[in-house]
Amino acid sequence: MATQDPTISVIVPTRNRARSLQELLESFDRLRPPPVAFEIVVADNGSTDDTPRLLAEWRSAAPGRAVVRVNQPGKSRAVNAAIAQSRGQLIAFCDDDVVADPDWLVEVWDYFTRHDCAAAQGSVLWPPEATSDPELYSLLDRYRTIVHLDLDPDTVRTKLTGANMAVRRHTFAVVGVFNEAIGPGAAGLSEDNELAARILQHGGWIGYMSRARVVHEIDRARLTEEYFQEYHRRQGRSRYAYKHNGLFSSILPNLAKAAVNYATYTMLGNTRRRYRAKGRYYHYREMLDLVLEHHGLRRQARGPASGI
Repeated sequence: MATQDPTISVIVPTRNRARSLQELLESFDRLRPPPVAFEIVVADNGSTDDTPRLLAEWRSAAPGRAVVRVNQPGKSRAVNAAIAQSRGQLIAFCDDDVVADPDWLVEVWDYFTRHDCAAAQGSVLWPPEATSDPELYSLLDRYRTIVHLDLDPDTVRTKLTGANMAVRRHTFAVVGVFNEAIGPGAAGLSEDNELAARILQHGGWIGYMSRARVVHEIDRARLTEEYFQEYHRRQGRSRYAYKHNGLFSSILPNLAKAAVNYATYTMLGNTRRRYRAKGRYYHYREMLDLVLEHHGLRRQARGPASGI
């Protein structure tokens, strides 16, 4: 890693995932360096496990490494603090539960030198055991709670996934940084998709870096009915926080559509589409609960969602 001013900043948000984070940082040690200088900034969002010790040792081991600690909950808040401290004109993001391909950063840089996109999505793959184990693959395909992106090279995206993406610094100057009202530690998820929507609204376009690959960890705790339900409820909370969908124009019609689709695909025996409808039901049911709370019609704290 060069000691000159970096052209690329790699930002990794983390919280209480020391083991996974260590694997990611070790994969960075195996990176083939791009033709420009880069730095790595880890944004620690108040970890209480072994993460602070791990990061202290990692930061002191080589130049071009920095740690930003933000104790107040909120992934978006921590990432914004890291963006403010970073120096690169191109900012690449990884989640703390992936490992980077050795050519990852070279491919990120190559893509942005050949395209005038405002931002770009990279590939997010599953490890070999995901497809070699039929039972595991069935769970991954059913729940879709662990991201997998392996698209055609010329794909133009309308969304972003923070597990592997890159954004020009100028883009943040134009559209603003991450919305701190949403994302993990705030209103659920979707901080990356909300950023993507603002990029498109300002006339930017989002590319797809097919050769810039990371491999996502498989956490079996995410492959359960309970996690699936909470995942989609969190999506509903985040969507409501920044879109405020209308009750009669959007929430109730989509909730009814999801319920009908769930019943239909259950009868047809189509598991994948049944779970897609089920997820959308939880999504819009959560939004309905939030509307009712807003109008004082639902006062008690929400427990696990009832219904499907």
